[in-house]
Parts: sequence; C-alpha cells; structure tokens
Amino acid sequence: MTMGHTMPLNTTAATSNSDTGASADDISLDKDILRSQIRPRRLTARSHRGEHGQQQITDLFTRHVLEAIAQRIHAPGTIAAYLPTKSEPPIIEALTRLHKDGHRILVPVVRPGRKLAWVHWDPAVEHPLSPMGIPEPEGEEQDEQAFVNADVRLIPALAFDAGGHRLGQGGGYYDRIIPLLSAQQLQEQSIGVVFADEIYEAIPYDRWDAILPVVLTEEGIFRTRAGA
Repeated sequence: MTMGHTMPLNTTAATSNSDTGASADDISLDKDILRSQIRPRRLTARSHRGEHGQQQITDLFTRHVLEAIAQRIHAPGTIAAYLPTKSEPPIIEALTRLHKDGHRILVPVVRPGRKLAWVHWDPAVEHPLSPMGIPEPEGEEQDEQAFVNADVRLIPALAFDAGGHRLGQGGGYYDRIIPLLSAQQLQEQSIGVVFADEIYEAIPYDRWDAILPVVLTEEGIFRTRAGA
C-alpha cells in the first residue's frame, strides 16, 4: 500500500524551532526532549500490545517490508538493514524471509570513531549482544561503501517529519553515511522505518540531518515532501 500525505501526522509536542533561527544548542535540547518522549513510549506500547498485538504488528511490518523490497529488487540482491532492539519496529521476521529468498542481508556493527561497519547476517547463527543489547554478528567487516552499494537500505530512526527530516538515536552514525548516497539512491532505494505515530508534522532538525523521501510504518509506505 502506497500512501501520499493521507496518513494522519502526529501533531503532539514536537514543535520545531529549526526554521526560526534557533541556536544549535536549542535544537539539540529539543531533539533530546523528543527522544526522551519516544523511547519510553515505545517500551510502554510494546508491553501494552501483549504477545498477540506484537505478532499483529510484526505481521504488518513484514508484509510492508516485503512489498517494498519486491517493488525495488526483482532478483536476489543486497539489503543494508539493521537488527532492531525489542522496542523498535519488528522487522526481524521480514529480514528472515528475505534471507530465505536469497537476498544478502548486511547489518551494522558499531566501531570506534562513531563509525559503522557492515557484516553479513544469517538468521540461523546466534550473535553476541553489544553493550546496547543489540545483536552484533561477527564476520568480515565492510566499510560504509557496502551501505552505499546495497540495492536497498532500511534505515532506523526514532521519528520523521512530513518533510522527511530524520531523528536518530543521537550518535550521528547515519548522518555521516546517508549524505554519501546519490539523489537516485535516496529516492528509489532507501527507506526509513518507524511506527506510524512517529511521523510528525514537524520535528527539530539541524541542517546536516538526513532527509529521507520514503518512510515505512505498520500502516504502509509514506512519501515525505522530499519524495513527493
């Protein structure tokens, strides 16, 4: 299902001062406030969903991810994705299905200097957890060019706004590598992933923050103004 701007956007307290000439410190504080609202809300929402509700939302994400990939890749290819924490959108089932269909799945591991390396993921292999509680596959590490060269990228976030501005976890990892993508790679092969209530009318952003044209939620695909 592809949607334009019909998806109701979240208009709650995520006011953006970014267009009014606010200082970098003010924008940074606004971002931290929004992060501090979204993170606990994700955990609460997961516990309220219960097992049955979690499976329902997993099924929705699985369906939309598989559809989005099928529209973009017509033969087995390479997908740069990520392994979600318990509170993030559940895409493991989708990645497992894609792996079974012959796609090569690359996921990031955090390296010194706030850099990401990319490692091949196999759902049949147990992976040690990072200090942040995220599975980190071991194996041959590739640099950011592996992310750039992938056929499709699934990119995590805490929130997006209608203009496509992305709010990340605050480490700046993706802000360093998304600018390496061409306009075509961004428009046609890169997809942000959040829950539907995490697409806001406006969020605080810095001019260097990544802007994504396409965002996927449990309700389907949302095209931001950058992708209109």
